[in-house]
Amino acid sequence: MRAALLPLLCALCGAAAAGDCPAPADTAEALRGREVIYLAPDGRDDWSGRFAAPLPDGSDGPVASLTAARDAARARGRPATLALRGGDYRILDPVAFDARDSGLRIVAVPGERPVLHGGPALGDWQEEPGGVWSAPLDPGPDRAVLGLFLDGKRQIPARFPNLPAGATPRDGWLFADRPLPEMELNHQIRIRPADLPAFARPEGLSVHVVGGLVPGMQWGSDILPVLSVDPRARILDTGGTGYFFTGEGSRYFLEGGREFLDAPGEWWHDAAAARLLYRPPGTDPARHRLGAATLATFLEISGAQDLQVTGLEFRDAAILGTGKFGTDMRGHGAIRLARADRARISGNRFENVGVAIHVTESRDVLLSGNDIAHAAGNGIYVGTSWGSFGRSDGVRIAGNRIRDVGEVFFESAGVWLQASDGFRIEGNLIAGAAQFGISAGSLWGAEDASHDGLIRGNILRDTNRQTADGGAIKLMGAQMDRQRIAVEGNLVTGTDALMNRPDGSFWPPRHEDPADWPGPISWAIYLDERASGNRIAGNLLIGNVTGIGINGGWANEVRGNVIRDGTASAFRIDDATGRAWHPDWAAPNRIEGNTVVTDRPETPMAHVHAPAHGAAFVQIGANRLLTGIGAATPAEPTPPLPPSLADPGDCPPG
Repeated sequence: MRAALLPLLCALCGAAAAGDCPAPADTAEALRGREVIYLAPDGRDDWSGRFAAPLPDGSDGPVASLTAARDAARARGRPATLALRGGDYRILDPVAFDARDSGLRIVAVPGERPVLHGGPALGDWQEEPGGVWSAPLDPGPDRAVLGLFLDGKRQIPARFPNLPAGATPRDGWLFADRPLPEMELNHQIRIRPADLPAFARPEGLSVHVVGGLVPGMQWGSDILPVLSVDPRARILDTGGTGYFFTGEGSRYFLEGGREFLDAPGEWWHDAAAARLLYRPPGTDPARHRLGAATLATFLEISGAQDLQVTGLEFRDAAILGTGKFGTDMRGHGAIRLARADRARISGNRFENVGVAIHVTESRDVLLSGNDIAHAAGNGIYVGTSWGSFGRSDGVRIAGNRIRDVGEVFFESAGVWLQASDGFRIEGNLIAGAAQFGISAGSLWGAEDASHDGLIRGNILRDTNRQTADGGAIKLMGAQMDRQRIAVEGNLVTGTDALMNRPDGSFWPPRHEDPADWPGPISWAIYLDERASGNRIAGNLLIGNVTGIGINGGWANEVRGNVIRDGTASAFRIDDATGRAWHPDWAAPNRIEGNTVVTDRPETPMAHVHAPAHGAAFVQIGANRLLTGIGAATPAEPTPPLPPSLADPGDCPPG
């Protein structure tokens, strides 16, 4: 057994090192032989930016804003570098870059830490009755306040019900009552009698609700505006879409009412009075650094080729980017790239953002060595735009450290990729995801097809913490052809699921049983929606639920994987999403040469449900099943996991 595990662990040593805190970015090269324009928090936009610090006589020095630095670079007509000195920069509007900025480099001055905040700092606090404080805050027209941060920690919008102290993902929810027959479940929720909240009016309220494409499923979540409340019928009417539904037991909570501002750490923005009200966990908020989030996108790069961003920190931004109503999973991004071929985004830090990096229709992009923490939705999105369907071929996502993603919008991933041929996702550490660690392939069809990709040497820990249907690595196969994606040499541990029953009780952790439907689904490696023609080889899957699942696809090869300590079958094969689909090139899925280690010998190694295709759908060859390893071989303990699987903690700045 030890001989089977050690080669895989050794192969993953490089991924473990790559998943540790990224090394501080070396930005000195970006300054050599180029026109340099310096920025500093104490700069002035009427200075030239040629000097890194103000001159003693105050006649010149660094500029203060990215907009002024960009314009100065354009005016000089030479390859330029924008070099940011350390300190805090409050960004109130996106800074746009276009074809005129091709070849530009935006970097930190070597050894310094520039921090870009997505909104204004708050001050002039005034104590109000009842333990509430207020500060002036006018975000401007058509701009909402979408976050408050106390010393860099996200605070809680006033909500009902309150979050208890030490809350887990199972806490702080209401559960929808059985709907009436006439209700429209894409925009109506029925409230249980004991859950009717007291509020003056529904204006300004929103509901955070878990749902899915099918009523009652718990595949994702969204924030929907409350349009009206009928207390007699107990019906909450919301905005909605045609592809997100709720049902009996859907869990939700309300936020945005002044009446809900009753717990420490909660805040509410009074738009009419242009003041933010806050109930601090301590006493005087003026003793702390508080900032509001009004901006989701810091850098909007469209049409600029060969642009580089290195060594910056982006933090405390609006939570937009991966919802469904009024936005979509292809929106926003702290750095947003469109038609920006050969961009290099490396060695940056992102914390408390909506989406960290968003890439569409941009080829040969490199995203490397970034540290991403606490994203509302996706950590990294790479793909296309609906309607134009341009490609993002040749992207490489390598050596990034991504943790705690999908904190607001659950249907998300550490890395979400579509519309990319020849992509490589290698050596990343992804820890703590609401649904998927990596999701790649096609969500729509030929429009966003992905081929010839490589997902190799990544470490994925604790994924699918918030949904009923997810996993660590997912291949999406709506394109319905042979994708030829290789998933090799990855280490996956701690994949789970979270699903409640209609009565509001939750299924136990790490539970999956095909006899329970609807019930939780948790597949460490998940081939879905007819994903076909892929190779799943040499992966180490420890302490998950199901190891590898195939849903509807053909001609996949599953070989040489080690699956240990799962709580369900090692392999689960279902033809559900491909029941009427048998392309000319179809060949059976093959599962052979794998090793399964379990202390549950009564659990079938493979569960196959293929009523439409029968034995033609899968061939299961020779695999090794080992049981009772712990009791039988006490002298051979399980080899230790790479150190990066310990609690990731926080990376040092820069």
